[in-house]
Amino acid sequence: MSNTSSIPTSIVAGVVLYENTPQQLRRLGRSLRQNSAHPDCPPFTVVFLDNSPTDKLQSLVQEEFPNAVYQWSGKNLGFGCAHNVLMARAFEQSDVAAYVCVNPDAVLHPACLAEMMAEYRRSSCPGLVEAAQFPDEHPKVYDPITHQTPWCSGCVLLISRDLYRKVGGYDDHFFMYCEDVDLSWRARAHGFDTRIAPRAMAHHYVGDRPPSPMGDQRLLRSGVYLALKYGDSRTAEAWLAEYARRGGKDFTPPTVPEPTEAMRRVADFSHLFHMAEARW
Repeated sequence: MSNTSSIPTSIVAGVVLYENTPQQLRRLGRSLRQNSAHPDCPPFTVVFLDNSPTDKLQSLVQEEFPNAVYQWSGKNLGFGCAHNVLMARAFEQSDVAAYVCVNPDAVLHPACLAEMMAEYRRSSCPGLVEAAQFPDEHPKVYDPITHQTPWCSGCVLLISRDLYRKVGGYDDHFFMYCEDVDLSWRARAHGFDTRIAPRAMAHHYVGDRPPSPMGDQRLLRSGVYLALKYGDSRTAEAWLAEYARRGGKDFTPPTVPEPTEAMRRVADFSHLFHMAEARW
């Protein structure tokens, strides 16, 4: 799994849309153009899959990203499933060694992609590389020397070709939430690195988002499935009870195979939805 033969000649940045604002897309466009001008950034293309109810964002995307590929899904596929569509197409191209998930409401520092690729190259088993978010940084731990972290956020996330070939992309059963934790745990269970690139910064402010009872229910549903998938029935039962207490509709979680010993070893539910020890 050495990366010596897969140093990327190009990467693909994939963006999944859902009723995003013109301001968000224009900010993202500016930041990606700044990244492309960085001397250490490899060439990259940008692709969009729009999960919005209509394709009204197409004209704005084509105006802001004239060389990008836009597709309207016609329905909301969910975060992971939509990225899987884009990822599969990206890795059909033999010169693409990495796919980068980019949230449409993120703003990348001009050196973000270059720093992510530098972190990728430092790994002997490159799997996932996460950009550091600010001002709302994930408090989960990471090693200050190796930059290994228990799981990588999907906000701005590099996925290597080697990982995709052996492990696959996101699990389509997660509509939203926890799909990045699951992909990270599967990567680690197969021996791949999951790292943060501390100098690859991405602005992602979520502090002004209003409370969302529906979002809380979706988080709990995803948590139930994640716990079942990794063999923690006690956590699954607790989160299912909390889901019901919050008014969630009855649902039947997907059937899961018996988790491997490696999957059980990497899973950590002791920190609840932090999914890892916190630094503060």
